[in-house]
Amino acid sequence: MSGRQVKLKRAENSSILYHYTKSNGINGIINHNCFWATKSDFLNDPNEFSYIRGIIEEVCRDTIKSPALKEMFLADSIYSKHEKPREYFVLSFSKCRDSITMWSEFGSKTGYNIGFRSDEIIARIEEAAEIAYHGLVVYNPRRQRQLIQRNICSYLPNLLRTPLEEVLAAGGRDRQNANYQKACRKFQKTAEVYAMFFKHEGFAEEEEYRFVFKKQKDTTVYFRAKDGFMLPYIEIPLSEGLLPIEEIMVAPQNHIDLAKKGMEYMLHTKGYQADVALSNIKLRY
Repeated sequence: MSGRQVKLKRAENSSILYHYTKSNGINGIINHNCFWATKSDFLNDPNEFSYIRGIIEEVCRDTIKSPALKEMFLADSIYSKHEKPREYFVLSFSKCRDSITMWSEFGSKTGYNIGFRSDEIIARIEEAAEIAYHGLVVYNPRRQRQLIQRNICSYLPNLLRTPLEEVLAAGGRDRQNANYQKACRKFQKTAEVYAMFFKHEGFAEEEEYRFVFKKQKDTTVYFRAKDGFMLPYIEIPLSEGLLPIEEIMVAPQNHIDLAKKGMEYMLHTKGYQADVALSNIKLRY
């Protein structure tokens, strides 16, 4: 960790990543080879980006002995408004093949999930757009604290070649101190990224795998209506040719004959050999 600002666990070789979506989403993916990445602060969990603050405050309380220096560091890093926040967009997958939690979020009545071979889909996405970060979401609070602590106690001192206590003491004497200001900026960026990959352990069943893209000057942002508001997203258009689809699963409440039959026919007309399966989850109506 000492040499890396952000450390994320990547997908295992030859594993399958599942993308849960609704019927209009799967139509766009298969017919147009295009994914939509949602603006990070418009994701489904409203507490997602405030959650990390509790983790950081806890780690700083245990790591920084002086309460005054701790409050100063928090104020000048994660609570600072000096820098214009970067804009990120998120494309989500899951390691779970048939998740009732994911179905409830992504179209239990009109939903599907597409299973992609991980190595190949990651390569295709990398070819299509510059990925800022990608990896598994971290749900374990102990692991979350460990990642933040390593960043504060290992990455920052190694980067600045100065013990953390000295960096903070210098900031206590002069908050414009160059080393202290650099530590705050670097940690702010770390927190900003980990905020997109830390979730409450209550969401662990999602087994989410995320791709994060940073908005560039020439990035076109689109909008679509959802639940009465406009949802910002960007397109991730993959190159032409068949996508590395292993299988497609039909949502639990979409078990009409035509859902499976129509998907099989669409795959056939596009040249895919992937299987179409029904969810094994049984729901009462």
